[in-house]
Amino acid sequence: MIVEQQVYFMIQSDELDPEQITRYVGVEPTRSEAKESRRGRKSGRLLPPRHEWMLDSGLAETTSLGEQTEAVMNQLAGAWDRIGELTAGGTTATLVMLRSFEPGEHSNPRGLILDAEAISFLHKAGADLWIDEYDLS
Repeated sequence: MIVEQQVYFMIQSDELDPEQITRYVGVEPTRSEAKESRRGRKSGRLLPPRHEWMLDSGLAETTSLGEQTEAVMNQLAGAWDRIGELTAGGTTATLVMLRSFEPGEHSNPRGLILDAEAISFLHKAGADLWIDEYDLS
């Protein structure tokens, strides 16, 4: 059974802080974190190693990955060229698709699909795709 599903778009930069990324992209993030703004609980190291700007789908974790991806993509409509300019300058952009499973009678996870339009937007933005799946059994 799927326990959690989440899609978000992340921009990371060594140089541009989250406010600068927001101004450049023209979209408010759902969450952000400045480089080395906190210490890790176990390591005591300064985290995160880069500035992080993240945009969530805004949908419930029970919503399909496809619907969440579409919601994120729609929020970034019109910003793909600007994101591409950032990645051309060394910033990293990633669409993150995450889901967790636990065993159960409905433990047959559905696959995920990115349509040609989504792939085209990611390509235009110079963005990566990160798919993370966890088996919690």
